[in-house]
Amino acid sequence: MKGTGFFKKHRVGFLLGSYLAFCLLSISISTKTLILRPKEIGLSVFSLFQSGVGSVQRLFSETIDSVRTLKNLKQDYDQALERLRYYEKAEKQYAALEEENRQLREILQFSHSIPYESIPAQVIGKDPQNYYTTLTINKGSLHGIQKNMPVIAVQGGKQGLVGKVLHTGINASIVQPIYDPTSYVAARLSLSRYEGLVSGSAEEKIYMYYVKRFARMNIQSGELIVTSGLNSIYPPGIPIGVLKAIHAREYDTSLLLELDPIIDFGRLEYVYVLKMQRGNP
Repeated sequence: MKGTGFFKKHRVGFLLGSYLAFCLLSISISTKTLILRPKEIGLSVFSLFQSGVGSVQRLFSETIDSVRTLKNLKQDYDQALERLRYYEKAEKQYAALEEENRQLREILQFSHSIPYESIPAQVIGKDPQNYYTTLTINKGSLHGIQKNMPVIAVQGGKQGLVGKVLHTGINASIVQPIYDPTSYVAARLSLSRYEGLVSGSAEEKIYMYYVKRFARMNIQSGELIVTSGLNSIYPPGIPIGVLKAIHAREYDTSLLLELDPIIDFGRLEYVYVLKMQRGNP
């Protein structure tokens, strides 16, 4: 049993040795004389050894070549990946420049259509977590900007009210947006012509207050609200927002209109300061 186990364990070695012995015997025996020739046996063994060494050398050489090829492929991959990242970055920069150029073209075209003298400015400061607070622009008293000047903007080809200049510096100014609860704008519904005051709220929404209660039968969602220009620093006809919802409580004598602003303050970048004053609100 032990011999059988040993044979099974080394079966491959036995088979290989038997095959090698058979090959040597076949080479070294003459088919005519059946005489063993030691020189031929030695030559056969040497040739087999040399063949094995050659195979090992070829295998080693092929392995080195494969490793070198893999290394080159890795370098090519890294270079291609680096170029891809460069082109992706360049594409994003190009898209950003295209968008900026589009906005500047829009600003240039719009500036010619404003019936008032205006000063273009860029928004350089705002709270990203709360864009209902004050805005900072890059123009100040040196550029002719004064307190209470109206501020407007254009987005998607539409003009809209932003707010008014609250404070001025030499090269920068603070703008109070219409979202501010302390901001009040005399406004009018463009179709039904009912008037009221637009202001912000603690809910970060804008509303139109003091609209006559009986106006409910004549107004509907989607109607445009614009500045009325009455006793106000704001010129008439500047779009503020569209009517989103009508709120009315039984004991109130007026309606509360919720508005969707024309200007998206979350992506506000450029504004116009109108060089006109009609007194303080």
